[in-house]
Amino acid sequence: MRIAKHHPTLRTSLAGALLVAVSAAHCQDAAAFRFGDLDLRDPHVFVDLFGCRDVTDTALGGFSVNGALQTRIQTDTDADGLLDLSYVVEFLPLDIAQPTNLIDFGLANCTAPLATTACTEVVVSALAGDATLATNATCSAPLPGTTRPYVPAIASATAPCFVSPVGSVSLDLGGIPVTLQQATLAASFVGTPPASLANGLLRGFISETDANAIILPANLPVIGGRPLSALLPGGTGNCAAFSDKDVLDDVTGWWFYLNFPATRVPRTDVFTAGFADGFEPR
Repeated sequence: MRIAKHHPTLRTSLAGALLVAVSAAHCQDAAAFRFGDLDLRDPHVFVDLFGCRDVTDTALGGFSVNGALQTRIQTDTDADGLLDLSYVVEFLPLDIAQPTNLIDFGLANCTAPLATTACTEVVVSALAGDATLATNATCSAPLPGTTRPYVPAIASATAPCFVSPVGSVSLDLGGIPVTLQQATLAASFVGTPPASLANGLLRGFISETDANAIILPANLPVIGGRPLSALLPGGTGNCAAFSDKDVLDDVTGWWFYLNFPATRVPRTDVFTAGFADGFEPR
């Protein structure tokens, strides 16, 4: 099984494996959109270092969550010819006149530099299946009572738009591993035919129990070695004077909201034959 380079962060699903055959059948009509950035909007990440500091957007000791995400998505730090972290949503095929489109979302291998990138098909899959399209309704927005008025505010995916099936997504948020349940992916189409996606919204829930069990890699600056829950307002040991905790089906945790833009990218098969650069056998 092929896996994306250095990033086994999205669990391969049976549906995603089945989509490999579908992708081949629709390769001429498939449309792939690669995230150009990914920003955590809610909850924010706080650490107690020289006071209680919000490191979501503002760097401390050279680290911020969204800054680290941007670097990994937009650059090739190990100079192996591939961008370090590539989230891609594929439409198999794309037809915005239809009420549903088959999609696959996950990790792909995409060539560097960013300006001329081309991507393989999704190789580590999540949220695969029929997406629902809308021409006169909002496809996804924050759930009432689950957000704080942080700045920037959370963008909603408005028509014309799509929303994925519900599933589980494991993300690498600048080195922070987060697995979200009840997750959905949505975005607005831009252009006819669409050349990009705007107001992308990825949302999902993590329980407090799961967040307690996730220990961040010790080599991460500022936040390394701590449980994920200790970085989130309301979590044990967090320094914030307020709580961002939510409740889903009587389970305490946090709804995560992340915004993204995405640009349509050409397909490449350079890394799909065997285990080329960045692929390892499992």
